[in-house]
Amino acid sequence: MELLGTVVRLQVQRSRLKPGLRGARVYDPAPLLEVAALEIGPKGVVGSTEAGPVLDVHHADHPDSRNVRLANGLSLLPRAHYADLRARYGPHLVDGAAGESLLLDTAGRWTQADLDGPLRLETVDGEALELASAMAAPPCVEFSRFCLGLPVGPVGPDVEQALGDLDGGARGFYVRVTGTGRVEAGARLLRG
Repeated sequence: MELLGTVVRLQVQRSRLKPGLRGARVYDPAPLLEVAALEIGPKGVVGSTEAGPVLDVHHADHPDSRNVRLANGLSLLPRAHYADLRARYGPHLVDGAAGESLLLDTAGRWTQADLDGPLRLETVDGEALELASAMAAPPCVEFSRFCLGLPVGPVGPDVEQALGDLDGGARGFYVRVTGTGRVEAGARLLRG
């Protein structure tokens, strides 16, 4: 087994990060909530907090679910990607701002090929969740504007360039999950 990374941050999106009407939406990371643990399953993630469970907006059972055919209920992002984002766009791109479920310490950046093959995410009970079908989280105009510090407006060359730069997994990867389990910081993501 090859170690791909170790979980250092877990979070949920309590609601949409791009609320409002199409064409007038802005990216707002305020609904992100760092949690101590995630209950992860095929339908998505549920955060564990002192106040009780918090359903992620990408969970299939969330009343305003953003889950698309159970393909984006869990997202992963290496911490190394944030270093690149901050270098390109500035310090407002703090860890977690891209909205990933799990932030991982890794040996470096990931590409789609790094997530090929069988993946296993350790759970607190010593078992592992199987992860598959990794795909790059597609960039959006709203997050591109957020990175650039731009308000709502026409999509100009600067936003188009950011959309290209943020593609290919720069803001994370979605994976499908088999099984259910609880994951906390320190869990390892393994391949093989």
